[in-house]
Amino acid sequence: MKVYIPKKIILLAFLTLLFIIWIQTDIELALNFPIILLLLVPMWVYYRIYRSKKKQVVDAKREFLVNIFFLYLLMVMYVTLTPFHFTPSGNRGNINLVPYVQILYQYENKPSIFWMLYTLGNIIMFIPFGLLVPAIYRRRFKWLVTIFLGAFASLTIEVTQYFFTVERAADIDDFILNVFGSLLGYFLYRFTKILKNKYPENIQTNQGLTKK
Repeated sequence: MKVYIPKKIILLAFLTLLFIIWIQTDIELALNFPIILLLLVPMWVYYRIYRSKKKQVVDAKREFLVNIFFLYLLMVMYVTLTPFHFTPSGNRGNINLVPYVQILYQYENKPSIFWMLYTLGNIIMFIPFGLLVPAIYRRRFKWLVTIFLGAFASLTIEVTQYFFTVERAADIDDFILNVFGSLLGYFLYRFTKILKNKYPENIQTNQGLTKK
């Protein structure tokens, strides 16, 4: 009797093994953003083409949103994770696990513009996340999936900043603001759906005028 092991599990196990071997060494890893693009973009294009060939019918609108979401994630990666620099035996970045410490520090000790950039920047950065995820995800409990994925994405950023970047720090306040931003994005998504359901004729008329 043959045992079927999914290819994704095999790939994940292989990458995990490579990571374990790597952290036992003193090999330094430093990647700039263009190199990251050269690694990720071709893999993404190949994956989307492979997926489209497996499906008999491709939803053009959803495919467009998926690719927009990928570009958005690349922008978030550039803003939050560069420069990417890691030495297994090197020093880790700073970490703050006490809520609202950084928010209050920015408010009390920095000019108001810096406080606004910090708080609003972290919120606004994740609003597109909350808009795009429910637009792509077609099943039930969209709000729960959006919050969970928003929290997971933000946690991934903070963990990566702590372990894989030299000039950045992991902060619970960033996590809180990011999740709040994804929640706001979901509310905006719901608001647009309500408007579309309430005024479908006006929306269709405007779309027809735009096409003309």
